[in-house]
This record gives sequence, structure tokens and C-alpha cells, in this order.
Amino acid sequence: MYYEKLALEVNAAASGLTVVKPAAIAGASGIDQKFTSVAADGPTSYAFDVYPEVTEKEVLKTYIKKLDTGAETYIVCLQGKSTPEAARLAREYGIDLLGPGNVGDFFSAKITQQLRALKRQLA
Repeated sequence: MYYEKLALEVNAAASGLTVVKPAAIAGASGIDQKFTSVAADGPTSYAFDVYPEVTEKEVLKTYIKKLDTGAETYIVCLQGKSTPEAARLAREYGIDLLGPGNVGDFFSAKITQQLRALKRQLA
């Protein structure tokens, strides 16, 4: 999982986001919630949990951390797919599931958003 974490950090930095180390966010409960990787864009935190496979258990673990921290939360499934129940639960809880091939697309979209915002400011 080291390479996946490194890829998230490199993509985040290349997208202009600040990589948060250690990858933890202080929750409202007073507990530091640990994620695989965390990036920030001002007050907005993007938290990623990477799992080899995703079932309802992994979605629930990430959801608890999302509730406590308020971070935009994503699950990266290394096998590229999750169980149907996990996918349904993630949608209900507002957690995006990403496969290994979708991580780059996520950060590319962030770069595009930043460029559009810059263009609006300059106009």
C-alpha cells in the first residue's frame, strides 16, 4: 500500500493541494482520525482510505471518520471494484469509490477546477 499512498501524495501535490502529514485530521470527538492520505485546499480537506477490497465494513470505517472530521472522503479500492452492497452504502453516505485508474482523473478534475477559477478571477 506504500506505492498507492505515494501516488496519492504526488498527485495531490501536482494538483496544487497541500499534502497533510501525518495523514490525520482532528475530529469533533477530540480523536485524530487516521487516513491513508490527506490533502488540503485551504479549509477543505480531502481524505483517502485505500483498501485491497471494499465491503460494507470498509465503508463504515471510513464513514465514521468522515462524520467525525467533516472531510470530503474517498475510498480507493485496489481491485477496482467493490461489493454491490458496499457501493450502495457508499452512495448513501456520500463517499466516492475510486478504482486505481480513477485517482488520476480525480486530481485532473481538481486542476481543471482551479484553472477555471483562475480564469474567472482574471476576466
